[in-house]
This record gives sequence, structure tokens and C-alpha cells, in this order.
Amino acid sequence: MSAVVPAAVLVLWELCSRLAIVSPRYFPAPTTVGGVLADRVAAGDLGAALLVTLARLAFAFALAAVPAVPLGLLMGIARPVRHVVEPYLAFIFPVPKITLLPFLLIILGVGEPAFVLTGASSAFFQIVISTLAGVQTMDPRLLDVGRNYGAHGLRLFRKVILPAALPAIFTGLRLGLGLALVTLVAVEFIAAKSGLGHLVYRHWQMLSTPEMYAAFALVGALGLVLTRGLRALQARVLTWQEDLGG
Repeated sequence: MSAVVPAAVLVLWELCSRLAIVSPRYFPAPTTVGGVLADRVAAGDLGAALLVTLARLAFAFALAAVPAVPLGLLMGIARPVRHVVEPYLAFIFPVPKITLLPFLLIILGVGEPAFVLTGASSAFFQIVISTLAGVQTMDPRLLDVGRNYGAHGLRLFRKVILPAALPAIFTGLRLGLGLALVTLVAVEFIAAKSGLGHLVYRHWQMLSTPEMYAAFALVGALGLVLTRGLRALQARVLTWQEDLGG
């Protein structure tokens, strides 16, 4: 059923474009876009742009997730750390991270470090906040049960706190991955000379709308595949959560 609405929209779009109800120049038929997508992938230019964006996303996501998860956990279990860090999170989190790009370009110059760090900043704060929420919303009775069974210190963390926070951590990772992709595509629009975002912008400038839509569709497909992959990993790691849900 989830595919019915998108399929209906595509059919309607196809008919409207073919019958010139909407301008085919600005809204080319989905079949036309699909043909261009297949041709450009076969030619290699879309595949090369996809690999560039994917590499940037991988570096940005790793750069964000590796420190963000431990920091969120530490803030959740150590109140002094939370009191020190939380005001900075509250101040920076609402700021669109694309606004950091000019500062990073000044400091690091135009290049991959500035692009990747801008993407990483979007994911970092989301992952920290989700991880912190996972610890804070944990049922306190779980801690009592763990302590009653002799779990203290590091063992209590490994056996009780971390498993309880994992669903929220995975949610933060999925949201962070999506935010990093959105930010990186925006960066490729503005400053980069490669990647899917750059292709979308370049074809928009030339009014090559089928090519523009093809690159845009590939961005959406990339986000869908990666977030679904993380969801599948979550289901594999958190089998107990699936069992409870069933």
C-alpha cells in the first residue's frame, strides 16, 4: 500500500506532461527522466557524482557519530558533564549548519575538509541529543533491577544503560545521516564542483530539466537506501525490541 500514492503521483505527472497540461520543459515526464537517468548512469557521469557524494557522506557521518554517541551517553550518566555541555548544544543546535560553511571555508579553504565538516556538524548535534534522550528516558526501574542483580559501574552501563539507550541512538543515527546528506547536497550546490548536488545545480542553470530531475532522484534514492539500511541494522542488532513489538 505504501507504493500506491507515489505510483499514482507518477502516473498523474506522466499524463499531465504528455498532454502538456504542465510544461514538459519544466516538468518532463517520469519516463523521460527515467530514460535520461539510465543513460547518464551508463555513461558514468552520474555514477561518478554519486561516488563523490557518498564518500563525503561516509566521512561526515563517521566524523559525527564516533564522538557524538559517547558524548551523549556521558551527558546522560554524568550530570556535571550535562550541565556544562547542554547550554552549548541548546545554543548551536537550532542554527542551520550550512551557515557554518563560510567560516570553515575561511579557516580551511575551499576543499573537502570544509565540505565534510559542514555535513558532520549537522549529524553531530542530532546524534548527541538523541543519545542523551535515550539515557534520560530510560525506565529507572531497569537500574534498580540491574543493581539488585549486582551490576554496578561499567557492568551496569554495558548490561542496562547502553541496551536501553540503543533504540534512541539508532534513531539519532538515522536522522543524523539524513541531515548530513541534506547539508552536503546544499554544500555541493554552493561551493563544490563535483557531486550530485553540483549536478542538480549545473543542470538547473542550463535548464536541462530531465538531467536535473535524474540527479535529484538519485539523491533521494541514496537517502532512502542508506536510512533503510540503518533501520535493517537496527532490527538485526535489537532483536529483543522486535520480539517485544511482536
